[in-house]
Amino acid sequence: MQVQQFAIDVACPRCGVEKTIHVPETLFAQKKFGHIKIQVPKGAVCQDHMFIVFLDVKGRIIGYETVDLSIKTTTEKKIREEIDIEEKETKLDRFIADIGFNCLAGLIHSKLFNYHSYLIINKEFTVNLDVINNLLDELMPEAYKNRRPLKTIEFNNEIYPTATFFYALVKNQKKTAFLMNPRKLIVQMPWKTGIELERSIINSARKKEDQNEQLKFLTFFITKFLEDVNKTISILETTKKISKKDLVKKLKEKSPLSTITRTRVDFIKEFIYRRKSPQIAKKIQN
Repeated sequence: MQVQQFAIDVACPRCGVEKTIHVPETLFAQKKFGHIKIQVPKGAVCQDHMFIVFLDVKGRIIGYETVDLSIKTTTEKKIREEIDIEEKETKLDRFIADIGFNCLAGLIHSKLFNYHSYLIINKEFTVNLDVINNLLDELMPEAYKNRRPLKTIEFNNEIYPTATFFYALVKNQKKTAFLMNPRKLIVQMPWKTGIELERSIINSARKKEDQNEQLKFLTFFITKFLEDVNKTISILETTKKISKKDLVKKLKEKSPLSTITRTRVDFIKEFIYRRKSPQIAKKIQN
């Protein structure tokens, strides 16, 4: 008899690569409470990393954990259940391993585009918010530092039956906020543009061999994005409306070496709407 498979869309918490995996439905048959852990081996989703995906009893993802292959013998399969980045905050790869690639991208977006952001925690997890907020401020240009820091919301599993039930309540209360949990899962992303901009700048920064220079390069790429924003505003101030296609053309005329795309224009439009002027942003037409 053929075993029924359950399709799950997962994302590597270290590099953000996404893929659908299939697990037997029999894993959920006898499970009424708690969670299920699935170990994803290297090569199953991305070529370089193995990790754990946590599912609730209905097969919904509630978090991820990375597996440190340098851990030896009896502790080799032990998953760290705390975010501990206090001594490693200058190492981008280590930070990503602890907080998650997509969660870091989402936090950068929240900070830059002026969204509230919250980390849902429970007593099983601890996190140093100062470390995270200091790193985010370090990345931002001066005008965008110390704005809307990451805060925590506590999940009491003695009061609420499941994490997903609690997440639904929080999402209803914080409809315009970015929500994440310590298991490297984005619970809510309140914007439509996604995190491709932030994913791309993180990956560009990671190409620097000197990890101490990686954060400086993140700031550099953010600054270049803000330069594109200012060029866009200068164009919009002299027109009543403009299509994305024509805007891309004009931006390339201003900077012939620019790699501006319609996708980047979507991010620019969102930034102008959130940080500058909704009226100016509305001049950009599809």
